Amino acid sequence: MLKNEVQEIQGLYGPFSLSERVLQKIWLRGDFDAHGLRTVSGKSLRVIDPGRWNLLEGPDFLEAQLELDGELIVGDVEVHFHASDWQLHAHDSNPNFNDVRLHVVLYADESPVQVTTNLGRQPELMYLLPLLERDLEDFAVDDALLELEQVEDTEWMLKFMQQSLERRREILNAGAEARWSRKLGFAEKRLAGASWAEVCHQYCLEVLGYARNRAPMSRLALSHSIEDFATGRVEAEGLFEEERDCWRLSGLRPANHPKHRLAQYVGICQAQPDWPEGLRQVLGTCTTSDGDCSGLAFRKAQNVPRLVARISDEVFSDTISAKRLNTLICDALLPLAHAAGVADLAAYWMHWPAGDAPDALYRFLKQAQVIDRAQPFSNGQLQGGLHWLIRRAYD
Repeated sequence: MLKNEVQEIQGLYGPFSLSERVLQKIWLRGDFDAHGLRTVSGKSLRVIDPGRWNLLEGPDFLEAQLELDGELIVGDVEVHFHASDWQLHAHDSNPNFNDVRLHVVLYADESPVQVTTNLGRQPELMYLLPLLERDLEDFAVDDALLELEQVEDTEWMLKFMQQSLERRREILNAGAEARWSRKLGFAEKRLAGASWAEVCHQYCLEVLGYARNRAPMSRLALSHSIEDFATGRVEAEGLFEEERDCWRLSGLRPANHPKHRLAQYVGICQAQPDWPEGLRQVLGTCTTSDGDCSGLAFRKAQNVPRLVARISDEVFSDTISAKRLNTLICDALLPLAHAAGVADLAAYWMHWPAGDAPDALYRFLKQAQVIDRAQPFSNGQLQGGLHWLIRRAYD
């Protein structure tokens, strides 16, 4: 059996490699919307226990406990990219797969695929992609970062370290530019369907929900306007209850608990009811400048620390912590303002202080000597590292 098949996926920021192992982890952790599950045949499905992860020959998960149309079923689960992989891997003739009761598939095949076991049983089929509340690229990044934490001398890391320092910086810069271009395109699409204030509102709540609670935060932003938050028509406790069954709370730090984030945002909107216009005014003071100078020189020339302080104070009432604020600025607000024609912000996005960043990636970039006094840790380095990481991690 192919336990770690890899496929190239077209993501928001370009193609990347995704391992079947990542799909297995999604199933194991229940990292999908499990409410109201139904199989392709229409049966209700409840996952009581995902089963034992099998890293040897045979089905991916053994002795899973599933409830199908109210009936308790104990059997195996197989995970694939496509339903047709069942025949491709010859599971239909392998007796080890006779007790598979559920076939979990990422994508729907263009034509319906009927799979059977060696005994003629037809496992129930479930499509995973519509249930995911995070981008596939997020899962790929998580997996690549785990490898970065655990292994220090993989081939792809050594390839990067063997490049000259100038070439390493060129690689990161090219990756960052690719992510900027696609992030800008995404912002343009969102602005085409909603106003500046509406998109700012949506983006802010989504980033406050990063990464595990972005989807429920997004739904709240779509169902409640910024005026609802500013005028007290909604409050944090009630908003939390609206998505009660959808929050992912396990392992969250208190600062990232959705109740806390929602209370933060309610406070922001009440203190600054027109904060998107305030943001436009602050970013409108940014001037076009030489983005090819060092990161430190750019920050001094454009007084980026002062910009950060103004956004924190004048727009968000000093409510959001520094790292999450910089994440919000880089992931959402700078691309959005650039797309809206507020100012030319590409160089600012590159040299802006990095927000929430994985410790493993920071250490790797530090070891690669791309971070130093003249080139302090920046969003461009972070974005370039992420771009390169998920495209090279499986080479």
